[in-house]
Amino acid sequence: MRFLFIAVAAAVLAACSDEIAKTSVPDVKTVSIAEDTRVAAVLIRADWCSSCKIIEPKLTEVKIDGPIDGLQHITMDYTDRDKDAFYAAAEKLGVGDAVRDHLEGDVKTGIILLVDMETKSVVADLRKELSEDELKAAMEKSVA
Repeated sequence: MRFLFIAVAAAVLAACSDEIAKTSVPDVKTVSIAEDTRVAAVLIRADWCSSCKIIEPKLTEVKIDGPIDGLQHITMDYTDRDKDAFYAAAEKLGVGDAVRDHLEGDVKTGIILLVDMETKSVVADLRKELSEDELKAAMEKSVA
């Protein structure tokens, strides 16, 4: 009986760790913006953010519809609330000044900033109130 319990517990743990791996946020240290990217859609998220729990599923649905030419999705995680590390990662991606200027040096989560990679400026600030269709339309418009 003990063996059965251990086997079931191990199976549940393995299933949970697989699910966590599927939903984990990419480490921006390993991500770069492609040369042909005209607009970076920068999702600023955190595990503790209630707005993120609303906007992230909408963004997932937008991504399921397929890629938008010229647009690259980037996820920046602010779960640790380390502003210096956050802006260092943004700098590495080439969006640091645009994000810092738009957020006025603060960090807000649960938003998607569309950053024009040529002008290095935020062209749209997308929030949880927008529908999936509105998010997609804004993204498509930003690269048109």
